[in-house]
Amino acid sequence: MPKVDSSHLEYKRIGSGGANVVFLNGFRMNFESWDKVYPEVATNHNVLLFNRRGVGSSPKATVVQTGHGIVEEIRALLSRLALDPPYLFVGHSLGGIFANLYARLYPDEVLGVVFVDAPHPLEIAEQKKHKPPLIVRTLNEGVKAIEKLFDKFKYSEDECIEQSVFQIQNAASFPNVPVAVVSGTKKMPFVPETAFEVHQHYQTKLLDLSSHSKRYLCENSGHFPQITEPDKVALAILATLSDALRSH
Repeated sequence: MPKVDSSHLEYKRIGSGGANVVFLNGFRMNFESWDKVYPEVATNHNVLLFNRRGVGSSPKATVVQTGHGIVEEIRALLSRLALDPPYLFVGHSLGGIFANLYARLYPDEVLGVVFVDAPHPLEIAEQKKHKPPLIVRTLNEGVKAIEKLFDKFKYSEDECIEQSVFQIQNAASFPNVPVAVVSGTKKMPFVPETAFEVHQHYQTKLLDLSSHSKRYLCENSGHFPQITEPDKVALAILATLSDALRSH
């Protein structure tokens, strides 16, 4: 595993006592995206929010951001803050990929995982078959070109996603810990219908990771249930914590 320095990552700790709950943001999202969710969780548990490299006040990446490197940086941060395992991970979108890998690499450190509209690893390759409309592709490519010009996201997690999925596929099996799959069921604008259907299919496949899994449907949400239906996300977290602590 690579050596990592987590000493400059921007973070926020809330709560005292109870279990340790670690929130993993979506791609390029600030930990403020959890502002409507974490207060209820922090009432009886410890909460850690942090920004990965290139987000908020965290420094930009200087090496490729594959799953292994990110997991090790998370572990280094947890160790530095003296937050002892086991942890409940709450991962939105790409953050769910890193929670998935962490659980496989360090199963004894994981109480459970809450996936918040996070992709199944197999979904990544499947989605590449469904291209967005030309105008969206053109805008995306234009944004990437500008970003690379200014070098802010030179070692983007997105650019390394296929390698991160490969690392998951070559890691141990996912542990049989409590899992919650929180899914937004509204199609986002500009998302092709086929891509949306693929995502919903793989949301159900996440349930196969554990025999202790439950799905929470957010019918008024697209890809960001933690913003549009935070109460349901908090409910899923607390219910998963209850199951995990009861069986731990």
